[in-house]
Amino acid sequence: MIKKILIGILLLGIITIIGFFIFMANFEIFDAPVETELKTECDYEGLRKIIMSESGGNAVTRTSIHISVTDCKYDKEPNEEFIFVVDAPNIKPKDVSFSWKTFDTVTIRYDKKLRIFKQESESKTVNPKIIFEYITK
Repeated sequence: MIKKILIGILLLGIITIIGFFIFMANFEIFDAPVETELKTECDYEGLRKIIMSESGGNAVTRTSIHISVTDCKYDKEPNEEFIFVVDAPNIKPKDVSFSWKTFDTVTIRYDKKLRIFKQESESKTVNPKIIFEYITK
C-alpha cells in the first residue's frame, strides 16, 4: 500500500515537472514584439516614403505606433528615420494617421491621450526634407 502511494506521488511529481517545462517553453512573456505595417505612402514623385507601423507589446512594453521616413526606392529601410513614436495602454491604429499636405509637408493627426516619445518637426536624413505638422484630435 505504501509502495503504491509513493509510486503515485513520484509519478505525479514527474508529470508536474514535465508539464511545467512545457508551459515555460511556450510562454512568450519576454519575446520580441511583433511589428505590423499599417500604412505606407510615397510622395507623388516617388522620392520619399512614410511608413506607419504598430509594434506589439508584451509583459514589459506597451503597444506603440511609429511613423518613420526613408527613401522610396528602398524596400528594406537602411536609413529609416523615426519621426513620431507614441504609445498608450489601449492604443488603436485609428488613433494616429498621416497624409501628404504638399510635396514637402505631411500632416500627422493623433489622439491627445497618447504618450509621445519622439516628435520631430522635420526629417534629417531624407532629401528633400519633409516638414511635419501635428494636429491633435
